[in-house]
Amino acid sequence: MNNLNMYLGGRIFNSASLSDEEINFLMNIGCKRKPGIVAGKCQRCLMTIDMKNIKSKSNYCRSCINLGKVSENDELIITPSNVPFAPVNDALEWNGTLTVMQQKASEELIKANSNHKDHLVWAVTGAGKTEMIFPLINQVISKSERVAICSPRIDVCIELHPRIQKAFPNISLGLFHGRSESPYSFTQVVLATVHQLIKFERAFDVLIIDEVDSYPLAGSEMLHKAIEKSVKENGQTVYLSATPPKELLKKVDSKDITISKLYQRFHGHPLPVPKCHMLFKSSDYKKINPRLRWKIKELINNNERFMLFFPKIPQMMEFSNNLRIIFPDLKFVDVSSRDEECLDKVSKFRSGEVQAILTTTILERGVTFKHITVIVIDADAAEFSKTSLIQIAGRAGRDKTYHDDDVYFYYQSYNRQIKQSCSEIKYLNRWIKE
Repeated sequence: MNNLNMYLGGRIFNSASLSDEEINFLMNIGCKRKPGIVAGKCQRCLMTIDMKNIKSKSNYCRSCINLGKVSENDELIITPSNVPFAPVNDALEWNGTLTVMQQKASEELIKANSNHKDHLVWAVTGAGKTEMIFPLINQVISKSERVAICSPRIDVCIELHPRIQKAFPNISLGLFHGRSESPYSFTQVVLATVHQLIKFERAFDVLIIDEVDSYPLAGSEMLHKAIEKSVKENGQTVYLSATPPKELLKKVDSKDITISKLYQRFHGHPLPVPKCHMLFKSSDYKKINPRLRWKIKELINNNERFMLFFPKIPQMMEFSNNLRIIFPDLKFVDVSSRDEECLDKVSKFRSGEVQAILTTTILERGVTFKHITVIVIDADAAEFSKTSLIQIAGRAGRDKTYHDDDVYFYYQSYNRQIKQSCSEIKYLNRWIKE
């Protein structure tokens, strides 16, 4: 078989999708076999199959059906994951330097890895979490081991790819997600969405999960099971988050996992504290509320780039239409989870082709833009939790030169999530040593 790299690395295949020749070859190189469903549980995603009201002749898993059907009559083949890599003593070619706090967290990560201990990095947005994991990746590579860096979001994976590639230019790196044009291949470093982990079993020595509190990972039993089963028995899972979920913090308290805390951004400046403004009328009053209209006009006249966040897609689209009428010369794009051109539009905003971007919570995290003003429309809406408001505020001030970008919350009711998000940002800023 000329395409062996398409199969290796703890991959799970349904034998129904393979030819007899492929099955025979894979079994000869040490693959394992097991039934697709055992005791009502799918062996690919580990979810229990709901047997109620099933009218089909054969039971099948509905939880992971987007990855191909697995029924009770199917057999899964798991490919070997213990394929050795050539050891590289110093694969890291990053010219940057870590701050004192980043260095401390990085050393704690490496110590946890040596002790086969899972680890949480609790760091404010813009703390430089990606750079902090470089030494850990370097150590994994030096031990001929394999590492996966995963995020719930495709756009985060795409943004991380060139940074990891530049830091480790001579190491095999694969980028895999639902919209990938390139097929899977066996690489030492894997960059993928968490959904891709459903296709793996005991594949990685180290698994790094970025934005662990982000949708769709947050609250998804299937994706958390995928994380657990894709790490080797003696492997390590690293969690990165600015707003870690309570379940992880409980594991820290019980000493099941270790933790590093970073309250400071990589450039040493505080997080932008949102400026809160009451809208006495709805945000769409007179098409665009006069108070919002004045602020947008000011940003346009000053040639400042800005992001507008909305709680719902229909509201964003209506605002977008009104914005084109009132400010016909403004170049902007609007993106949402339903937008097939989302990645291209984000790229246009990043490159400066447009001055503004309208978005929902899809861009609340995992993206970095230089020198922008952030505005949240209807910050009191139920769709904006305390966590999401903190993450949105964290889009601003991420560049060392422009660390004091403005953040604005507009609302009709100063509610709990607004109060708590502002209070937590101020609390985190107290830890910064001037």
